[in-house]
Amino acid sequence: MTNKEYKNDWVKHCLPAFLLLLMSACGSAPARLPTAIEQAQKADQAAHRALRDGDLKRARELFKQSMLMQQALENIPETAMSAINLSSVNHKLGDEGTALGLLDDVLADKTMLISVELRAAAAFRKGVILADTGKTEEAAVALQLAKQLCNAQCAFVAGMNNLQARLLLDKKDYAAALAIVKGVMNAGAEKEEQANALRLAGAAETALGLHDAALTHYTAALELDKELAFSNRIAEDLQGISKSLANLNRQAEAEAYAHRAASVTVAAQKLKGSTSR
Repeated sequence: MTNKEYKNDWVKHCLPAFLLLLMSACGSAPARLPTAIEQAQKADQAAHRALRDGDLKRARELFKQSMLMQQALENIPETAMSAINLSSVNHKLGDEGTALGLLDDVLADKTMLISVELRAAAAFRKGVILADTGKTEEAAVALQLAKQLCNAQCAFVAGMNNLQARLLLDKKDYAAALAIVKGVMNAGAEKEEQANALRLAGAAETALGLHDAALTHYTAALELDKELAFSNRIAEDLQGISKSLANLNRQAEAEAYAHRAASVTVAAQKLKGSTSR
């Protein structure tokens, strides 16, 4: 074999194997996650997809599966996150007892492995659930804990301010509630909290006799809630518009909006596991 033939033969037969060995040595192929972790992450991703699709019952099962998988691996922060998500879904499905129990477990954790922001998120979510069930004093305690943990650095500051405004409305401190939600609106909060702030502003303005302003804010909230597809909140906006129109002596329009609100409510109640929140 000539020298040229030898080189050609090496290139043909040996070079591919050599390159494969080199790639392996350089670690070009990423290491796969352990199967159990991969499965937990897939369950979490599927749960979020189900939540976006409005399938709350499937989301509940998948978040529970993800939480248990992470718990079995003692991935404590991931377990806490899944528990908070599961709590939120249980609340949407009307199971407040289970929802609050999950959050209390996160807040009672003694491992020191759950971040301050996660603990603040659990306290804030607890405050929202308690407020929704009419337990305003307990909700205020939970909100105060969330604020202490968060120190105004969390991603959900707008949500906490809106909750504070809700509690002030319950106390009939309408001017203070309005001032807070105006701050949320001016800060450019995300759509969901912007809609919440607009709706709360409408409620405060109605109580203060500012019916034109209330009509404007309820109408703006309706536009956002339709984009977000939140049935219960759409109904609340329509009811707020109806009340504002009635206060402005526009009775025919008020009745039309009241009818629209009732239609949305009936349809949402007929849908099992709907996206209403």
